[in-house]
Amino acid sequence: MFLSTSSSSTVDNYIDRVVELFSFARRRRKTTISLTANENILSDTARLLGQNRYYDRYYFDGELNSGCRYASYYNGMQFENFPEVSELKEAAMVAAQKLFSASFIEFRVLSGVHCTLAMIASLTEPGDTVWALDPRCGGHFATGPLIERLGRKYQYLLLKDNSKFDEHALALLLTNPPSAIVIDHGLANNIVSVSHIRQWLVRQGLERVLIIYDASHLLGLIAGKTVPNPLDEGADILQGNTHKSFPGPHRAIIAARCPLLARRISEGLETGMVSSPNLSSLLQLFVTLLEMDQYGESYAQQMCSNAQFLAQSLTDIPGWEVLPTSTHKILLMGEKSSDMAAYFNELGLRVNNKSLYGRSCLRLGVQEITRLGINNEQLSIVSGVLRQILLEEAGTTATKHQIEVLGQQLQHVHYSFDSRD
Repeated sequence: MFLSTSSSSTVDNYIDRVVELFSFARRRRKTTISLTANENILSDTARLLGQNRYYDRYYFDGELNSGCRYASYYNGMQFENFPEVSELKEAAMVAAQKLFSASFIEFRVLSGVHCTLAMIASLTEPGDTVWALDPRCGGHFATGPLIERLGRKYQYLLLKDNSKFDEHALALLLTNPPSAIVIDHGLANNIVSVSHIRQWLVRQGLERVLIIYDASHLLGLIAGKTVPNPLDEGADILQGNTHKSFPGPHRAIIAARCPLLARRISEGLETGMVSSPNLSSLLQLFVTLLEMDQYGESYAQQMCSNAQFLAQSLTDIPGWEVLPTSTHKILLMGEKSSDMAAYFNELGLRVNNKSLYGRSCLRLGVQEITRLGINNEQLSIVSGVLRQILLEEAGTTATKHQIEVLGQQLQHVHYSFDSRD
């Protein structure tokens, strides 16, 4: 039962109960293991820099007053400048430009959906048609309705199983050619071919159509150079949140190479899409960008290696089909995915279930356990627990104990500045 502030309870007792409740939850979570594909873990270095009373402040990208270090102005308003933030931002900008091979980097966006909102509002016009990936094959559930709410029309694209677009289905959409295409795959066990759809657009005389690639799930792999950069494949804009395979805070980033697009994006954000960009999490993003510049390639390689290891260990379970993977994700197709996901979560092994082409699946991601330094012996324990429960549709006290012990072992964040001697 949730807490109540009835007349018989004092405020002090209520707060004590809240603290006790959250303390218990923290102790439990230290014994859980996360295999969800949509989350990651910050380094302590990044977390502590952002969690500071002095940075729970507004932050604007303003101009210094002449001869001043701490006085600056933005949109006619005077406010305090943060010179230390400017220095960190400059270093993070260089890192981001290197990681994503793009001259334009936008830090002010707050989530993947906020990116999509800003890009559609800034780069298309009311009445335009925007094509987006069908949720049935991994597209984000919010993209179509968001496009519609902005006064645009949307049509859904279908992928084949090999992650290329269905050209026959594309041709049927040509009666309403798009001004932009949003590719936002949330079940990307393999890479969506951007070059394939770019080449198809060129053949149709639609080379000016913008391709907006949302890499929320694969951003860390792109930064780590283990999967192709969509900007190299024909995408105009690379966007995504920064808390999945990219191990940063819950916010987002945009990258582009075209100066004209860069100006339109900046102007669009500045005219009603964002005010202060949430300084505390912005600092955490800056630190994570520097960490990924230092450790991103080895981290991304290990993610893919761990995913391959885990996938291979789960291939022969009756009633379950493991799809081939070239990323950090493992998709286990099975009719009982929802029930088993609930069971795993209750045991302390965090997973989630999805649907792909109408088939239920468990969606697993190794990005967090990789950052926590899991080794092959520990991965074998994870696969053993998964196998036992999927085979028997039940766990034991010993199974739960295995999860708890392993969760307690995986506490230190690797591939980060926490690892400095």
